[in-house]
This record gives sequence, C-alpha cells and structure tokens, in this order.
Amino acid sequence: MTSKRKNFTHENRSTRDLILDIAEQEIARKGVEGLKLKDVAEQVGVQLPSIYAHFAGRKEVLEALADRLMDELLIIYHEIKTMHPMEALMASADRTIEFYVTHRGYARLLLADFPAPFEYSVFNRCSSKIQEVLVIVGDMINRGAVEGTVRHIPADLFLSFRMGITLFPLFMRSDAGQKEMVKDPVVIERIKREAHLLLSQFLKP
Repeated sequence: MTSKRKNFTHENRSTRDLILDIAEQEIARKGVEGLKLKDVAEQVGVQLPSIYAHFAGRKEVLEALADRLMDELLIIYHEIKTMHPMEALMASADRTIEFYVTHRGYARLLLADFPAPFEYSVFNRCSSKIQEVLVIVGDMINRGAVEGTVRHIPADLFLSFRMGITLFPLFMRSDAGQKEMVKDPVVIERIKREAHLLLSQFLKP
C-alpha cells in the first residue's frame, strides 16, 4: 500500500509540519473538538506513535497550531505597520478576514479558544508573540492619536472589538443547514464592508 505521505514529498515538509498542516485541515472540517490524532496520523501516512514522537499529545498539537497562527498574524501586522495609522488599522480588518477565510482551521481554533481563561488557553505559550502584536497595534494607535486621526484606545480593546466584527460574523452568518463558516464571496465582502463601517466609527476621534 502506498503511503499517503508521498502526496506531500514535493513540498519538502518535515513530518512535524505535515502533522500540523493536516491537524489544521481536520479542525477546518470537524472543529477543534473533532480533532483526533489517529485521523491526523492516517492522513499524514504514519503510525500514531510517530505523532507522539513530535508532540506529547493533542494539547501540544493545538499549542503548536496556535504558535503558527501567531506567526502568520505577525506577518500581516509587519506588512501593514508602515501604512498611515487609520489605513493600517482598517487594513488589519480586511487582512484578518481574508486569513480566516483561507485558514478555516485557525479561525475555528481562535473561536473555540476565545472563552478559555488564559492559563488554560492554547495561546498561553504564545504570550510573547501576542505582546508583539499589541506593541505594533499600540504604535499604530499612538501615531494616529498624535495626528488626531485616531482616538486613543488600548490596543487590546481594539483587537477585541475587531475580532468581534470580523471573526464572529463569519460563523454567525453560516449556512443554516450545514452550520458552516461563511463561504459565499458576496457575503464575505459584505462582512468586510460592515466591519469597515463599524471600525471607522470606533476609531474616529
């Protein structure tokens, strides 16, 4: 029997990376609660003990995904941080919506983890990267406040508000029958427009 892992060889991905790639895809399809390491092993084309050679268990897989998610978000913030403050803060809404839509497993991970106390959160070990995001966003807000183009608000309050108008609507407007994350491009564009409207009102000095 040919190993499924051969499907990934052209990407030169390490086994650890493949495990995380497949885990993210499994979460996209089944949600965080539906993630089973035996299914990941089967999709990667390895035996279950091979998973435990890289991760102590399911929680460690989720923590590694959270860490990768923060790396991806940091790329977005570093790309927009040199823009005009208001433009950058507004762009952060578009960029994160696009990220959630193309990385549905990460979107589900964020949504599932949101209510967890931080000490139990899978993002607990990413605190330095979260702090880096807060510093970048805080600098955008501070520059805008000095210019008089953005009201002075805490960076964590901005991020919480923006998550509420970008991530949550992608699920709240889900297909009623399938209870899936929004896929209709027209609806996604509408969410972007409404997020812009709400965010501009929130940021207006």
